[in-house]
Amino acid sequence: MKWIKRLFGLIGILILVVIVVAAYLLVTFDANDYKERIEAQVHEQTGRDLELAGDVSLTLFPTLGLRLEDVRFGNAEGFGDEPFAEVDVVDVAVAVMPLLRRELEVQRVEGDGVRLNLARDEDGRNNWDDLAARADEARDEAVTGDEDEERTATESRLAMERIDIAGISLTNARVVWDDRETGMRAVLDPFSLQVGRFQPGVETRLEMSAALEAEGGPLEQPLSTTMDLTGLVNLDLLNNRYAVRRLDLNLDVEGGPVPQPMAVVFRSDVALEVDEDDTRLRMERLTVEASRVTLTGFAELGNLQGDQPQMRGELRSNTFNLRSVMDDLGLEAPATADPDALQRVAFDLSAAGTPGNLELSPFLFTLDDTTLSGDATLDTTGERPHFGFDLRGNELNVDRYLPPEVEEARTGEANGAPDEEEAEELRIELPMEALRSVDVDGSLALDGRLILMGLELRDIALDIRARGGDWVIDPLSATGYDGELTSRIQLDASGSQPRYGLTTDLAGLDIGALLDDLQGDDAMLLGTGNLTLDITTQGEALSDLRANLNGDGDMRFEDGAVRGINVADIIRRAEARIRGREYESDEPRQTDFSEISGSFDIENGVVSNNDLEGNSPLLRVRGQGSADLNDESLDYRVDTTLVGTLEGQGGRSLEDLRGVRLPIRISGTFDDPSFRLDLESILRERAAEELGVDEDELRDEATRRLMERLGLSRDEADEEEANDEQAEEADEDEEDEEDEEDEEAERSLEQEAEDRMRELLE
Repeated sequence: MKWIKRLFGLIGILILVVIVVAAYLLVTFDANDYKERIEAQVHEQTGRDLELAGDVSLTLFPTLGLRLEDVRFGNAEGFGDEPFAEVDVVDVAVAVMPLLRRELEVQRVEGDGVRLNLARDEDGRNNWDDLAARADEARDEAVTGDEDEERTATESRLAMERIDIAGISLTNARVVWDDRETGMRAVLDPFSLQVGRFQPGVETRLEMSAALEAEGGPLEQPLSTTMDLTGLVNLDLLNNRYAVRRLDLNLDVEGGPVPQPMAVVFRSDVALEVDEDDTRLRMERLTVEASRVTLTGFAELGNLQGDQPQMRGELRSNTFNLRSVMDDLGLEAPATADPDALQRVAFDLSAAGTPGNLELSPFLFTLDDTTLSGDATLDTTGERPHFGFDLRGNELNVDRYLPPEVEEARTGEANGAPDEEEAEELRIELPMEALRSVDVDGSLALDGRLILMGLELRDIALDIRARGGDWVIDPLSATGYDGELTSRIQLDASGSQPRYGLTTDLAGLDIGALLDDLQGDDAMLLGTGNLTLDITTQGEALSDLRANLNGDGDMRFEDGAVRGINVADIIRRAEARIRGREYESDEPRQTDFSEISGSFDIENGVVSNNDLEGNSPLLRVRGQGSADLNDESLDYRVDTTLVGTLEGQGGRSLEDLRGVRLPIRISGTFDDPSFRLDLESILRERAAEELGVDEDELRDEATRRLMERLGLSRDEADEEEANDEQAEEADEDEEDEEDEEDEEAERSLEQEAEDRMRELLE
């Protein structure tokens, strides 16, 4: 047993000696004496200056610790005199006994007042590139054993697994990023980081908070952001897998691309895997919340070290009110004809591809009462983003989303109808830049109805194409109003003002029902038949759209009517007036026909027609004239021929008018048209025929009688008229008297003609 006592005594003596030596070293050793040597060694290894301006403290047992104060590390060459890094205090301590077992057990890593100045010059060179290169060299040396023999995987694994850090604390840090290549400057201040006990492959608590200020570069407005991050971090250094589970990131963003302060919440399980062939980032159980929108799903990015990262993911949203979201962001929601539009928006999609070329399949989008599903693609590698789609939906009411002024222009109504001057300046303002900024190729089919400009169509199938602001829908096929429609629609926004084009062919069409919906009022034309139209226009103001309207078309309809004019009633009214009798009628202002056809040309807003033909058992109608859309005026003539029996005043048959061409003049405005039958000239002609004289002789006879009443012979009248014509100047009163005489002569002539007409009608 004595040898055991002696052994313990020897060990005790050795421990005492170690304690005495350690105590002596701690008392007598001053690390500050080695500042210059340390600074020189760092300069030799990095090529940069290290300044140890503050105190240097060293502990040897039970932990090997180093505390540095007021440290400055020089910047790379070409980046100015400002230090690359500054530290107020850094304190690192390592347990001694584990080192004897070739294990690294760090008791603490603490930094306070750390300031980093990161920069990139105009040529894209970073001020840490040289340090990264030297770190790569050091790493290569670290994995090499004696005599340049590479360590085995087992040795490397053991070295990694033996790392144990009790905690990391970084407070009052500041990071500056000066990007001279793009002109952006960003400052992270203050920045703090807390990490719990760290061991490779073991989860530990992570907490980080920071405030970011950025301006310049791609930012049109300065950006201000505060962030708080928590999670469970797992750094598997041996397998190059880095993960943060239950990541919870809260951002408060103001400025920059966000017009109004907003809060963003990001939650996910994030994992980064790095190997020689690929680097992948995966985000599972992903949730993003901003304003009133919540997105959920997952995302995966692969080939991060390559030129074209690969993307794959799924994303779905809640149903949100787009107007409220835009209001939260400080954006003005687009004015729509239906103020309740844009209140139910949602989407659900799967995406795959690269950031420049994404394929969305399947794709589901909900907008109010419309649901669209199918496939879509987004290609941003070209001059402009290109969007392609092949979608099918239930129904779509386009009119809900058009600007209110479009609906007002279509129906001629407003909230308190605009006066004429306001209507002329009514403008349809389109997002011209947005229309030019994207190219589109797509197709759309609707199983339900499409409502466009008041028209209700079904069985919709269309192809749409856009290039540089020139949007074309061709073809657009549909059924509706008991007929079939085939159209081509164009909106060209590539110039300074929009240009429109429409080519349409409607077959078997109920034109009355179509015009009722299109105009928002009773249609002027009824019937079933065909209509073709080819028109173009341009401008933003309604007056410009009218003035620039050009094109042509033709129509043919059966079993219908023309509203607003009753030809038979006009003839009866004229007959009654000729007889000097009162006429009252409660017949509708409508002329029925069995067939009506014609073609028309449109030039600068003036619609002209020269071949209108209409037939009914009672009438034959031929028409020609024009309608000016600019001032909404009418100048049209309808030549009507009676082919049936038409009763006049008191049921009297107007047989004398059968087969006679009866001209009806239509004038006035669209809102207040005037219809006048020139029956006097027709009866005057018939009276002359009955008397065996021509119409001029009848007029001369009436004039002669008038001269006699005035006490003038025809020769005297002619002489007086010749004297008047030869006179260069006349008294104003004499001219007035002559005008009155001329008016009296005209009235007398008309009276004489009417007397003869009555004689014929008795």
